Amino acid sequence: MARHISGVFARSDRVAVRAETTVRLLTPERKSLGRASLLELGNTTLRLNAAEPPDLGARVLVAITLPNRYIEFEVPGLVDWERGADFGITLDYLSARQAYGISLARELLGVDSQARAVPGGLRVQVR
Repeated sequence: MARHISGVFARSDRVAVRAETTVRLLTPERKSLGRASLLELGNTTLRLNAAEPPDLGARVLVAITLPNRYIEFEVPGLVDWERGADFGITLDYLSARQAYGISLARELLGVDSQARAVPGGLRVQVR
């Protein structure tokens, strides 16, 4: 848990994602800003890593592609912190489709998920 500036502990809802997960970064006008590695995915925040992170306070669109689902969705956000190549994005208001996409992405991209997909569409429990 992280300590909030008020001194009260605040729980982060971000989950770690697979190391090879990359996303596209776009300006609000849909111009490409490049690619970034997605490190953690939360309901309202993202932690990313890029060789050239966007400027602090920049508005961006993050395009997330879900593996084996042929689904790509974009979520709008604001770059609210940076530390070297790592940076954080706080998501703006999400539509129902975007919120569903984030929930599905947390399930499919999460490192610590209990069930792993296997060929043939079956799911097995890993212990």
